Amino acid sequence: MNPLLSFYFDMLFVNSIQSVKNTFNANSTLQKNGYSYIQEYGYCMKDEMVEDNGINPIFVIDIIRKEDFLDNLMTFENKFIYKNIESEILKEPGVVNNVAYLKGIYDEIELLLKRVIKLEDADINLVEKKLIEIIILIKDRFPNLIEYHNVFKYLIKETDITFFRNKDLKYSFYIGLYEMAYALDIIDDSEIKEIDFISAFTSPNPELLENKIRFFCNNYVAGYFLESLKPFFYEFNHTKVELSKVFLNKQNKPFKGNDIYVSLSRGKDKINIEKSRIDKYISNLKEKYLK
Repeated sequence: MNPLLSFYFDMLFVNSIQSVKNTFNANSTLQKNGYSYIQEYGYCMKDEMVEDNGINPIFVIDIIRKEDFLDNLMTFENKFIYKNIESEILKEPGVVNNVAYLKGIYDEIELLLKRVIKLEDADINLVEKKLIEIIILIKDRFPNLIEYHNVFKYLIKETDITFFRNKDLKYSFYIGLYEMAYALDIIDDSEIKEIDFISAFTSPNPELLENKIRFFCNNYVAGYFLESLKPFFYEFNHTKVELSKVFLNKQNKPFKGNDIYVSLSRGKDKINIEKSRIDKYISNLKEKYLK
């Protein structure tokens, strides 16, 4: 583990997000940045002189309240991480060494992002956002060192044009959806790779994708699964599913819009256990990503 990322590793693997939030009253990072905890008011404050003309010095006061503490803390940590990564790369003239160093950083951030997906916490999306922020800063500063790394897949933007007009969903949502699909035997993960599954939902032209998504379950379950995804997209309807040509039934035939309607009608009272399991997963995804 690179020491630069120890803050995130400790928070996500060793301790917890809540344990970090509990340090608000005496956080060492805030103290290093000039903040003091004011017990009377319950916030941290820093006053800094920005101008001194010899007569009336001007001070700027900055206040960090408890509800904004984690956000501000990670901003400070990210500045420290980025500054040190930049310094390390600029002092080392060898491109090969820099590529290896940066790859190691990206590998560890990817590991942290994978951990984020597994955790349940009200602030987990904020942590994910801050980790992605590090990737963006480094990628923008040194675009030619590593043109592609697997961690870049987390940089899906709201403005990306997709066939189903996805809502503002982070890459971790699609990973969670993939894990849900194979955990419930909706797909066979030995047959369908994670990247192909995600491409089906994020591509602007899914009908052109070579690797399709074949359902491992019957049409009742597949139809209910597809119907349950509507809240995460602006245009995920029966017609668009058919036009996408990316979803196949168990018999390897393209899933048609009418298949969803028929399966929902006929399977109403036949898949209560499967529906309950799907509902539970979908509820968790909604709570995490649709706020």
